[in-house]
Amino acid sequence: MDDFGPVILIEVILVFGGLLLFAWWQLRDLRKEREKNQKKKG
Repeated sequence: MDDFGPVILIEVILVFGGLLLFAWWQLRDLRKEREKNQKKKG
């Protein structure tokens, strides 16, 4: 196993995808909190 290129590529894709998923989850949560606060005020 001299060529680790494909393994490194798969790991990079998994890490990048995980970061995107986490960012999407946080933005969705923030939007829900904002909407909840708007209903509370209004």
